[in-house]
Amino acid sequence: MISEINAAIEQNDFQRVKVLVEAIVEQHTNTFHFDTYHADNTFKQLWESMFLCLAADSYKCIHKQCLTCIRLLSRDKTHLKDIIIEQHVNILLQCANLVEDTLCIVITTENTDVIVEGLKCLCNIVYNCDTAQEVCCSNKTVDCIVLRLRTYFEQNIPYAIKYFDIKLLFLLTAFNKDIRLKITEELHGLTYLTEVLDNILRDTIEDASKNNSSSLQEDNVLLSCEILKTLFNLTVIPISESSEEDDYSIWIRLISILRDLLVTSTFVPLFQDNIICNVVNLLTNVPPPCLDQLLVKSHWCDVDALKVIVNFLDTRLCSTENPLYEHISPALMVLLKGSRSIAKFRCEVRQQILPPLKDVINRPEQGNTLRNKLCRLLTTPNVSLRDLVAELLFVLCKENVGRMIKYTGFGNAAGLFANRGLLCKTSNPDYSSDSEDSDTEEYLTYKDQINPVLGCYEPPKPNPFECMSVEQQEHEVMQLVSKMDKLTREGVIQPCKIGDDGRPKPIEHVLQLQEELMNHFTNIKNKDGPDDESD
Repeated sequence: MISEINAAIEQNDFQRVKVLVEAIVEQHTNTFHFDTYHADNTFKQLWESMFLCLAADSYKCIHKQCLTCIRLLSRDKTHLKDIIIEQHVNILLQCANLVEDTLCIVITTENTDVIVEGLKCLCNIVYNCDTAQEVCCSNKTVDCIVLRLRTYFEQNIPYAIKYFDIKLLFLLTAFNKDIRLKITEELHGLTYLTEVLDNILRDTIEDASKNNSSSLQEDNVLLSCEILKTLFNLTVIPISESSEEDDYSIWIRLISILRDLLVTSTFVPLFQDNIICNVVNLLTNVPPPCLDQLLVKSHWCDVDALKVIVNFLDTRLCSTENPLYEHISPALMVLLKGSRSIAKFRCEVRQQILPPLKDVINRPEQGNTLRNKLCRLLTTPNVSLRDLVAELLFVLCKENVGRMIKYTGFGNAAGLFANRGLLCKTSNPDYSSDSEDSDTEEYLTYKDQINPVLGCYEPPKPNPFECMSVEQQEHEVMQLVSKMDKLTREGVIQPCKIGDDGRPKPIEHVLQLQEELMNHFTNIKNKDGPDDESD
């Protein structure tokens, strides 16, 4: 096949080249690995032949077919870095109209297909090849993309071009830190991308007012998601040269747009989770004081943005028994950052995650409420996820140990208390009063019978020592001490006592536990005063 293509190229038989290339494209539409082409060097020869056609203006009539072939070949990165040279990248940039500032916005019905295929090829090779990344980050590629996106709505640029422009920008900002700074500080890309997102949302709102529907079109959802991912890359690092006031104003505007995206009553159902996920990811980069904008009610939709995030978290937790850290950590981080910085934010989140306690019969980790699901994660083997969940719940409890025990049980929260040295402490004075915490009638009914370790009501149990003599009791105690000592010496367990810093401290011998217990009872007795013999 490749020999026939080369022969047709030498004879300037455009039609024959077109037919042969289209046959290859049809054969390999769903191919991602060209192992047979690598075996006899066909891959490299075909690659070179396609670029030979693209470099010649006389072959313009088949440029689209050649670009499609390159796009398919560029899926396979096996030897891509060995055959790609700067000239190849420049040819693709020229096909995508990303070489000169004056030409990047010149788009006609005749060149649209070629521009789109050129952008697709660039996305593939930038993703798979370092050489392409370096070339695109050292020339005017991003300048041209930013210039073109400024005219998206003025010139009615086709959706496909907008989508792959932003996708290419996303890939470049993902791989190159320096290009993020250039786009943000020199090209004001953050502002222009926000404007594009704002225009999409404004069009949606206008359509909603006319058609009584607030749904985003599928194309707009996909484009919005690419913009959100690019904005995430640009905001991972702080904007160093902009003033704090300018930075704050940019964030306020962006968050108001993100809030409206969240509260849009109906997205395209298939992509609803996708757009909320990308909004939440971006919110993790937001300075905590700016998150209060999520509390502002939208003027066109009566939906709570914070409620959307909490529901999103709840849905993610429902999808699997062992959720992955990366799936739910962004939502947890946003709720934690806002709750720690903004009292009203914390109050709103608390009402949805830790409402006044009514179910005191079942353990905190049993059930289908969001509180139950989060309590189950307090004992997950995933340490990062466990700590993040514990931190959020503790902040919602105003870092009050007693309240944390009330909602989660001491057993579930013990790890957090031990890590933070809180085993002997009760509350954090940095928070406001406990006025927002009110005990329900159900809780007050069983309050004195709640086992703090389990975090729920526990029926009275018979005393196992009741029918034993003093000698039998002493024997059982010594048996227990002996078994614990054996487990300690074998390294199975490590008994600890609570140190002065509120953290567990290993002990050398089990009998030290007895001393600690006697001291504990002595302190209680001194605190409570002598027993009343009349009782």
